[in-house]
Amino acid sequence: MERNNEILRRRITTVAVVILRLAVGATFIISGWAKAVDPWGTVYKISEYLDVWGLDIPRALVTSVTFLLSAWEFVWGALLLLGTYRRVSVIALLLCMAAMLPLTLYIAVASPVADCGCFGDLVKVSNTGTFVKNVFLTAALIYLLVVNTRVSPVYTPHTQWIAGGVLTFYILIIALIGYNIQPLVDFRRFSPGTSLMPADDEDDAAEDNAEYEFIYSRDGDTRSFTADEVPDSTWTFVERRLVSGSESIDDGLNVTVDGTDILPDILAPDGETPLAEQFIVTLPQPAEVDLSFTNLINDLNDYITERGGTLTAFIAGDSAAIARWMDISMASYDIYRVEPNLIKELARGTAALVYLRDGTVIWKRTLSSIDPAATGRHTASRLDEALDPEPNEMLRYINLALAAILVVLWLVDLLLPRAKSAQASPSSPETDKES
Repeated sequence: MERNNEILRRRITTVAVVILRLAVGATFIISGWAKAVDPWGTVYKISEYLDVWGLDIPRALVTSVTFLLSAWEFVWGALLLLGTYRRVSVIALLLCMAAMLPLTLYIAVASPVADCGCFGDLVKVSNTGTFVKNVFLTAALIYLLVVNTRVSPVYTPHTQWIAGGVLTFYILIIALIGYNIQPLVDFRRFSPGTSLMPADDEDDAAEDNAEYEFIYSRDGDTRSFTADEVPDSTWTFVERRLVSGSESIDDGLNVTVDGTDILPDILAPDGETPLAEQFIVTLPQPAEVDLSFTNLINDLNDYITERGGTLTAFIAGDSAAIARWMDISMASYDIYRVEPNLIKELARGTAALVYLRDGTVIWKRTLSSIDPAATGRHTASRLDEALDPEPNEMLRYINLALAAILVVLWLVDLLLPRAKSAQASPSSPETDKES
């Protein structure tokens, strides 16, 4: 009877360990992958925390922390799920929770930001929900610290270091592409395939659901006005703020001038049909843009104009910021002030390019990833074929390569003990006679 009870306890422990490995490991995998696929989004979220705390940290350091955090969560979460580095993986994730648990408790109590950003834009979790999640993760990891080594791993010590290296290389590649080009998967409102031209019924629904205030300034005096109280031309429009309700995720991008959204006029200058091809340059922080990009933007403007399209720049900043940019770039294209969060949601990076066809987003990419000679070499081909980075194809190949390598390592682990056993076994007398 005692033997049977011991066997039952072992089986229960094994089942519990396997379930917790899958649940906890998958949570960290999703969290790390969501941060890595959109590193700019993670940089923005960390910057929100720093702004709340009044800390001025260099962007390079914030970016380094972003890469480290995403890789740490993803790699150790994957190794935990695979039962590899059974003790070290648990300790590594517990170290992560030692920082995250008190941080999310503070966020749940003080609510300094709208959401913690644990899963990027993939999944939005409330601040309280995030803290509760972390409590369960910490409890599960403490349990695994005691019993995780009692269950066999997927990879043996012969190959586990290769699996760890491959997973690290994979997530860093994903993050580098997301940082230097654009996220390989776009979870934001204005993803490729989204029309920026709002339908009339969507405009009416948004107006019924959302209430705004309009911020104007004059002679150093800044005031807010309702839509019915827009002041005269002696006041300078600053920004529009959402007071109550919510904006529909299907709404187009808002480019507000004197309280009126003029984006439809930008996309369709004739008032009816959107332009067949169009560029939008996004500059959420124009002061940080490499000035060498001004020549590239002017070349892109000439390129798209020759094709019958237009290039428009969206800048975050006041009228002085726009005037400065026009002065240093010698811009011959239209420039509009847009809310910084909307610019960052439209495209990632300090300077990015969005390509529209018939008012619909086709692709996005940072200006630093564009070959300046591309506009000269591809004048005869379609624009999307010349500059489209094809993120879906890129991600598919990367994922297939990772899966193939992990399967090969698993097969090696299965076959290696058998090969060693066959090599170590002595020859039988019959075999010696035959030889």
